[in-house]
This record gives sequence, structure tokens and C-alpha cells, in this order.
Amino acid sequence: MYNAAENIEEYIAQAQDSQLLRQVLHMVHSTFPEEELRYFDNGKTFSAIALGQNPYPSPGYEEAGTINIASQKNYVAVYFYGENISWKNNFPKSAMGKGCLRIKNSKFMEKYEVEIRKFFQNVKLHKPHGKRN
Repeated sequence: MYNAAENIEEYIAQAQDSQLLRQVLHMVHSTFPEEELRYFDNGKTFSAIALGQNPYPSPGYEEAGTINIASQKNYVAVYFYGENISWKNNFPKSAMGKGCLRIKNSKFMEKYEVEIRKFFQNVKLHKPHGKRN
């Protein structure tokens, strides 16, 4: 689902479940407190809240993040790049896509909070070239 917005707050306001989106953003930000969340929109088909640097930029996605949190119709999707441990055994089959974690509702967040936090902690966050350690 594509939502065009001017900034993060407008994007959250347009979300199907803005409360769930805020919960996910809070968890991501608490995992990466030094990193700034930013709004990303390729102007055509994809908008999200991004964190980190896209390690595999392609046309239209140069400004995407390592983690991209997107509001979808029935869930909040956490898209990720990088070398990540297979998490399929930690979540229901319907929650894991090839490159995303689908968080369906607050109950799911509560039930899998520990696993979701571990998932975020294991994402290798790519930093912009000028800010790498």
C-alpha cells in the first residue's frame, strides 16, 4: 500500500493502524537509539520510515534504509536488507516473508516481543559511508 506523505508524522497519521506503527517505531528506535528515523518515498510505489543506509541501492531506492517500516493494509511490514539469521522458526509462517517481518496487531507485538527485539538486534544496520565506524 503506497501512502504519499511529507514527513513521518503525516505518514503515521495516514496509516491503517497508526498505534501499531508507533509501537513498531518505538521498538526499532529503542534498539537503535543513536540512529535517526527518516521518511522515505520513491515517489511512485513505495513509502516507509527508514533507518540506516540501503546496502544495495537500485533506481528509486537509493535513499531507502537497511530497515524500512511500512504501513500496509492489514499489518505493519518491517523490510530489511543484509545478512540476517533465518527467523522463520521464531514466528508463525504467515509473519515472515522473504525480506520482511509482518506485524499484524498489538497482540502479535505482545506475544512475540522478545523475538521481535532479538530480530531487530540481529539486523546488521548499514550506515551512510561518511558515518561508518
